Amino acid sequence: MLKELEILNGILSPSYDIYNNVYTVKVENNIESLVLNYKLDENVQINIQGNDNLKEGENIIYLILKKDDLEEVITLYVNKEISKKVIFTDPNIITKAEVKPVIASYVAPLIGGCCFLIILLTFIFLFKKKKNKK
Repeated sequence: MLKELEILNGILSPSYDIYNNVYTVKVENNIESLVLNYKLDENVQINIQGNDNLKEGENIIYLILKKDDLEEVITLYVNKEISKKVIFTDPNIITKAEVKPVIASYVAPLIGGCCFLIILLTFIFLFKKKKNKK
């Protein structure tokens, strides 16, 4: 019933053969639907299902062919390329990041003051003269 089948915006695998009813099609990420080029036998009607809004990954499209009481279904497994995240590696694009202090401005002097007091108390304790008990 279907004489020829060609995918204009994708890659059909294997090539069309009248004895095969299942194919895979690879398409790029920007493809929303397949553009099909086909030739039919005389008086054959074709109904295409699933060829709208292709999503990333696997999609299934059915070509339903009818002639009188005969019906044939051709299945296309369409693999739409998954989009890739872009990472810039151009050194001209990269700018220096400004790092702001996370701690408050009073914390460093406070720690310094505490350390000074600890050192002072240590010296006082070490060098304090002991009173003689008699």
